[in-house]
Amino acid sequence: MAYRLTGPDGKIDESKNPGKLGGNGEAHIYGKLDCPSAARALTAIDARYRLHRVFFASEEDAIAAGYRPCGTCMPEAYVTWKRGPKTGTPYRWQRQPKTRSG
Repeated sequence: MAYRLTGPDGKIDESKNPGKLGGNGEAHIYGKLDCPSAARALTAIDARYRLHRVFFASEEDAIAAGYRPCGTCMPEAYVTWKRGPKTGTPYRWQRQPKTRSG
């Protein structure tokens, strides 16, 4: 069986191994395969979420492809991402949180 995984370059490739993380290609969010938020979206009447479902071999691949962590199933990574880059501190994500204005 071939699995379709999104690589660090954002392109979908076939793999013999299943993905370890799932995500949404429209929202650019990644999370655990058993994420309650993703499960709700997958069972919703609106099938749009399924159309944009992506899978990753690793968290590093998801980050390199420009995705950010899910706030529901990956709360610690989400909080770190949400704080944004700090001077002198490594920041793993390409996609930075939007700042609130005024």
